[in-house]
Amino acid sequence: MTHSPVLQIAIPIPFRKVFEYLPANGDEKIAHLKPGIRVKVQFGRTTKIGIITGIISESTYPREKLKPIIEYLDDVPFFDEQHLNWLLWVSQYYHHPLGETLFTALPVALRKDKIPKADLIKNWQLITPVTSSATKNLSRAPKQLALFNWLKIADSPVSKHTLDEKFENWATPMKGLIEKKLVEITTAEPINSKAIYRHGSAPTLNDEQHNAVSKVNAAIHHFGAFLLDGVTGSGKTEVYLNIIEKVIEADQQVLFLLPEIGLTPQLLSRFKSRYGDSISTMHSGMNDTERYKVWNNVRQGNTQILIGTRSAIFTPFKSLGIIIIDEEHDLSFKQQDGLRYSARDIAITRASQLNIPIVLGSATPSLESLSNLRKPTFTHLILKQRAGNALKPRIGTIDLTNQKLDNNLSPQLLNQIKLTLARDEQVLLFLNRRGFAPAMICQDCGWCAVCSRCDRHMTIHHQRQRIICHHCGAERKLPAQCPQCSCIDLRPVGFGTERMEQLLIKLFPETEIIRIDRDTTSRKNAMHTLLAKIDNNKGQILLGTQMLAKGHDFPNVTFVGIIDADQGLFGADMRSAERMAQLITQVAGRAGRGDKPGKVAIQTLHPNHPLLQILINEGYPSFSQSALQERQAAQLPPYTFAAMIRTESTQLGFNFQFLNDIKMIFTEQNSSVELLGPAPSPMERKAGKFRTQLLLLSQSRSQLHQLLGNTLPLLEKLKSAKKVRWSLDVDPMEMS
Repeated sequence: MTHSPVLQIAIPIPFRKVFEYLPANGDEKIAHLKPGIRVKVQFGRTTKIGIITGIISESTYPREKLKPIIEYLDDVPFFDEQHLNWLLWVSQYYHHPLGETLFTALPVALRKDKIPKADLIKNWQLITPVTSSATKNLSRAPKQLALFNWLKIADSPVSKHTLDEKFENWATPMKGLIEKKLVEITTAEPINSKAIYRHGSAPTLNDEQHNAVSKVNAAIHHFGAFLLDGVTGSGKTEVYLNIIEKVIEADQQVLFLLPEIGLTPQLLSRFKSRYGDSISTMHSGMNDTERYKVWNNVRQGNTQILIGTRSAIFTPFKSLGIIIIDEEHDLSFKQQDGLRYSARDIAITRASQLNIPIVLGSATPSLESLSNLRKPTFTHLILKQRAGNALKPRIGTIDLTNQKLDNNLSPQLLNQIKLTLARDEQVLLFLNRRGFAPAMICQDCGWCAVCSRCDRHMTIHHQRQRIICHHCGAERKLPAQCPQCSCIDLRPVGFGTERMEQLLIKLFPETEIIRIDRDTTSRKNAMHTLLAKIDNNKGQILLGTQMLAKGHDFPNVTFVGIIDADQGLFGADMRSAERMAQLITQVAGRAGRGDKPGKVAIQTLHPNHPLLQILINEGYPSFSQSALQERQAAQLPPYTFAAMIRTESTQLGFNFQFLNDIKMIFTEQNSSVELLGPAPSPMERKAGKFRTQLLLLSQSRSQLHQLLGNTLPLLEKLKSAKKVRWSLDVDPMEMS
């Protein structure tokens, strides 16, 4: 007797295994079953949605104990074989349950048993034949008659886009024609839109840009990783656009990843002006149905260019031809919970498996990407000169020691602001701390407003009259008196952007102050509105956090002031210096991007700090080489390979018990992997939970992964594991 095959099903639960089921009873479609199809199965007392990952002939369990599939949800797989194999690799590399990994790659709408309706396009057309009796009453409705006559001579059917362009206020008369049964609505599937080229608006490439484009274009249809290392304002976006043109001409698709879509409307505008309706975007601001429709259009080949944030890396393409990652150094590309993947890193692997090129662009490349240049598959493309006539800004420090400051602003900084405004040019002031003030203190007893759930002070938000914890989100009303001694003399300590804005309004009452931070851009389209104000090119002061440093082009900004550089110079994380160097370089790069020279002033109590000296005198390339040498000497990433096991619980002892049990298991493996900890996290308590961590370092990536693969099943069975919530982070980017 021939047995039916056994289906291996991945279910989105925290178990590192697949489950075995039999085909549905009376199944006649078994020949068509393929990995990647969603199914509904009985799981315990509930039903679950799973994905077929394999089809085998025999089970490791007695066949009579296997349950049949309840229902097949798809006729064809959403993931082809190559895409599914890549997702299997992602699951294995990050040691994350396969079911959760696969469902992370699906739109939320597909994690349920129903598929959203197709995104159909509406069209309007006349119902034929049209009789004279049907139109006799139109003389009393002149707008309907005009629309009816226009439809008679227009190409039928007509779309909403055509109606909007050719006929003003058409909706109401159209409704009347439909009610009179003269017009009907038809629907159609969207067709594959071809790119709209507007070559007239494309600037001429300089030699460095042309060389970069030529080298990448030569690698189309082959794998190659290119690090596009260009100073701020060097025209990296124009390089991307020219590379994309070649890919589209080859009838292939493009995946363009960037840290945050909402912060780069200028870049999106340039893409749309060049490629029109062939572009779709994918980001966290979309609802589930909108994300699914974009995802499905890309999968079917109806979209040529997908611009998205990190999760867009999981989108299946019909014919992906290139992956481009802008600001590749940005921490936003690393997912910090659940499946802790690096979109940049898994994108490189995806490009390799598809045998297509990948471009990583940045003015401040990550140390990981710079160290990868040692590999033969990586190519360094350098853009040293700014596009057009723009020159690099002059950078200097303002020594704050023994200076009398006007509310955190030095006389030199204030003077530069006045001189810039007098020339009707724009000033950008950078303060990487939102809110009114980072702390509140009682002048009588010294009480501080501290979050009851985190080891951090609460930030004052004066406009909202609240104090808020920026780590767990807890907030309460701004106190009128000290809860400890009832003193009413409660004072803010330090400056945030909200407080600095109030000060600037007093100092420069005739000047428009534009503040850009999370608080001012939280509403929909708020960022677009603020950037439109900036584009007026009038004398203005732009004040903001690192949101102002990401990819914006302000041609009339000629002076940049970094109000407080010291907060990032002495961080506990091994990447603190790298991130501060990147941030200072990115902020400084906003100055002098047009035809006017730029100047940058950095306020600091430590003007002789090695980081500042290298950045000012030699630039980011010299800093990064020095930092790489330090990492190599200390045997830290990227010269070693790391993994972090983090725990959190209501009692600190539970964390240490579990991590010490883990450490004992690791030690018994006689592994060469170095174990550091367990130790409290830099922020020991967050959201009411104590946090502890164990760091694993190894000279060999394979040995580290072998140890994790061998021991993770043992860790899950530990009694101490039941008292904590724990997670594994492979290649951690933050130590907190």
